[in-house]
This record gives sequence, structure tokens and C-alpha cells, in this order.
Amino acid sequence: MLRAFSVQPQARFDPVCISCTLPEHDPEIIFFSDHWKVILHPSQCGLGSVLLSARRHVPRMADLSTEEGSDFQVVLRALEPALERAFGALLVNMQHQRNWAYRNHDPDPPLKDGRPNPHVHWHIMPRYAAPVSFGNVEFGDPTFGEPFEWREQHVPPSVRQAILVKIQQELDITFVD
Repeated sequence: MLRAFSVQPQARFDPVCISCTLPEHDPEIIFFSDHWKVILHPSQCGLGSVLLSARRHVPRMADLSTEEGSDFQVVLRALEPALERAFGALLVNMQHQRNWAYRNHDPDPPLKDGRPNPHVHWHIMPRYAAPVSFGNVEFGDPTFGEPFEWREQHVPPSVRQAILVKIQQELDITFVD
């Protein structure tokens, strides 16, 4: 079952691993399941980009439990078509990258006890052949048909919230307090 909060939570990020932040403390959570959470990606250079993160701190996909793997499929079956419908994306790309945990500068998640601390998460990006406008912001996809390239794009908080709500509207979510 996919769940979301009827009122967006106040931020209280996990200081060791931001991905481990509980859904009830993640201010841009779109929805969560028993084993996964989906939050709005910090960079909306791709309209509707989200992060799909394991709720348990697990360092690699091979370490997921059978239940987490099954729940991953349930979440993807709901999320991918919802992202395509929300803004008219032609397709959805996914990236699973653990390398940032191993960066010398500003590792993400931060080091734990001096060692890399990777957390399983996916960057999910709807793709558009032509620019898309939403909330008076234009979103381009200059590398459409090629690997997605992340770049900074400022999106006002009100538009970020509208993106989050639009994605939620495309999902079968149970709202909780």
C-alpha cells in the first residue's frame, strides 16, 4: 500500500544519512511504502524527478531482503506510469549510483566512522522531447535521447509543492495523518 501524509512533515533530517530520514520527517515526501520512500529530487532540472530510497539503511541492491525487492517492484509499477502521466513525459530513466558515498569531497551520504556509507537509492527522471512548462517555469531536456545530465535549476518552493501534489494525484495513495 502506498501512503502519503495529508500535511507535509517538518524537516528533521537524519544527521548520519539523509536517505535514512524517516518519512514523517522528510518535508518533500511524495509517498512511502513499507520498505521504500519517494521524495522530490532536490534538482528539478527534469520536471518530476524523484528519489526512490530504501527506508532501511542498506548499502547495495544485493543486500535487499526479498520483501524489499518485491516492494520495489510494486513501487515502480505505480511510480513510472504516474510520472509519465503527470507532465506528459515520453519515458522515465532510472539511475542507481553508489559512487557519491566514495567521493573525497562532500561524500553523500556522509562517512560513518571514517568509511563510505552508501545507501540504496534511485534517481528517477521523466524525459521530455520538447520543453515543458509548469507553474510558470520552463523545463528543458537538452540531452533527450541520450543519458540524462543533471544540472541546477532553481524552482520556487510553491512550484516544488505543486509538482509534488501533481505526482500524488496520479497515484493510488492512502493519505494518513
